[in-house]
Amino acid sequence: MRLAVAKITKPHGIRGEVRASVLLDSPELFCRIKTVYLEDVKRKISSRKGGDVVICAIEGVMNRDDAELLRGKTLYVDRADADGLKENEYFIDDLVGSDVIVAGKCIGKIAEIYKGGRTADVFEIKGERNIMLPFLKRLSMSVDLGNKTVTFDEQAFYEVAVYEN
Repeated sequence: MRLAVAKITKPHGIRGEVRASVLLDSPELFCRIKTVYLEDVKRKISSRKGGDVVICAIEGVMNRDDAELLRGKTLYVDRADADGLKENEYFIDDLVGSDVIVAGKCIGKIAEIYKGGRTADVFEIKGERNIMLPFLKRLSMSVDLGNKTVTFDEQAFYEVAVYEN
């Protein structure tokens, strides 16, 4: 199984580097990764933090034209190689599809998690009513990966949830 860890947004400079939006808790976590899969080909990478994104040099990408062809592509890692997570850190792929539990009731599933950069990540929850939810520490989230459930504090949830019409 592979996990999505970053999405290439655009070339960076003329030497084949790319800018990528990280699909992990932090750019620093991504920078520890040394190999990725790009279009099912395993490649070595080196990366550095560039604000809220990372700048990556990918094996075989030699110039800006090569980098331009990668715009919009996703970088993956093998699940077995995905280490370095601390307590209460999760991969987005592990949370997407999980049931959302509030006050003991399932209100929907996490459909997508949007990286918020310097602000909070946003959970998109699809259910009877669609909900956008900024991920804030006060939500007191508990995660059960085995049962694919994410439980939120009821009061905090209803204070920050935004319902789509």
